[in-house]
Amino acid sequence: MKIYKLAFLCCLLLSSHLLSAQLRAKEGKGYFNITNIAEPQYLQSIDSSDLQFARAHIKTAGFSLSTINGFFLNRNLSVGLGVGLQFTGYKARPASFTPDSTFPSGYFKNRHSMTLLPIFADFRYYPNGSNNSLTFILDVGYAPLLKIKNEFDKMNLDGGALVRLGAAYRVPLSSTISFLPSLNFNAQRFGDNTSLGANVGLGFMF
Repeated sequence: MKIYKLAFLCCLLLSSHLLSAQLRAKEGKGYFNITNIAEPQYLQSIDSSDLQFARAHIKTAGFSLSTINGFFLNRNLSVGLGVGLQFTGYKARPASFTPDSTFPSGYFKNRHSMTLLPIFADFRYYPNGSNNSLTFILDVGYAPLLKIKNEFDKMNLDGGALVRLGAAYRVPLSSTISFLPSLNFNAQRFGDNTSLGANVGLGFMF
């Protein structure tokens, strides 16, 4: 019975500490978490990547999600570390060096899926302090490839660097939780392929 009482007391202390930390985050102090539960996105290549016997081109809608843990340096600036999952795809095009009978039927017609793991540093600027609703965002990182539908394309179409510029608008829902929609413009490398695009983030700040 004593163990249950001790566990209950620890839970109360932890909850109190987290609540205090979140209230301090509202004041531009302490730690915070931002969880983007949905980030629909669009990417389009500005060039193409050489595959083993073809060329890859990205022009597709996709989906990602992410979570960021950070802290305020002062009322106007915060830094954090983010990690996410990105689901996107590519199409392949025949090239002058493409053999006639190398690929299965439909290879050049179908969209081929990829899953990546973006890891990034998150920098946020609050023009009028942390209580202001408007936030400007800079994310810089790398997105290694986790999974690709066609394994034979993997060595030429792996992950790469990413940069994201955006803005978010904070809508308080309670003293500790805010709804945080954002609009971001992205640049990302897939092997030798550079893609540009945009995404809308639907998240919450805790």
